Amino acid sequence: MKKGVEIIDVNNLLNDNIIDPIQYQYYKNLKDRRIIINNEINDDIIEMAVLPLREMDSDGSGKPIEIILNTIGGSVYDGFQLISIIENLKTPTTIIVAGKAISMGALIAMAGKNNPNVKTICSPYSVFLIHSGSDCMAGTVNMIKDTFHFSEKYEKIIEDYVVSHSKISTDLYLKKSRYEWWFTAPEALELGVVDEIV
Repeated sequence: MKKGVEIIDVNNLLNDNIIDPIQYQYYKNLKDRRIIINNEINDDIIEMAVLPLREMDSDGSGKPIEIILNTIGGSVYDGFQLISIIENLKTPTTIIVAGKAISMGALIAMAGKNNPNVKTICSPYSVFLIHSGSDCMAGTVNMIKDTFHFSEKYEKIIEDYVVSHSKISTDLYLKKSRYEWWFTAPEALELGVVDEIV
């Protein structure tokens, strides 16, 4: 060993709480072309998933990408930014539902359904939820009305997306959209939300 060069033992840093183990795993996995989405979907998705995914897809290596998905959902506006990237990936990519794909997470699980470079797999114990979005409105009556009308318009966008990215028909979607529609891995496979159970 060269004089003055110190070898850092990552395990000691983890044990001493100097490195956050979640951040450590996230960055370690990025090196292996694996993006981990293990939290609520919000505007952090841009830095945590969208930008790394764009870089991996455009680096010219063609090496496969994995997206590990385990989320309770969150912002549809932010989540659809990730979906729009997945829809156009040129690199072989596997979305792996590691535990739960709830709400916005279920929509991300469907991403790339019409892109031959993307497939979605899950474990036999993965769970899914599709439901109507939630919103909190405040302000003048007109502001609330305008926001409500926009939310209705966006609900139609979500409906069209689900129908075009699964085997869920418009009739079935409309029938279930008033409820918390939970389903298991085998049901997700039957509905075309995932391509394979492993």
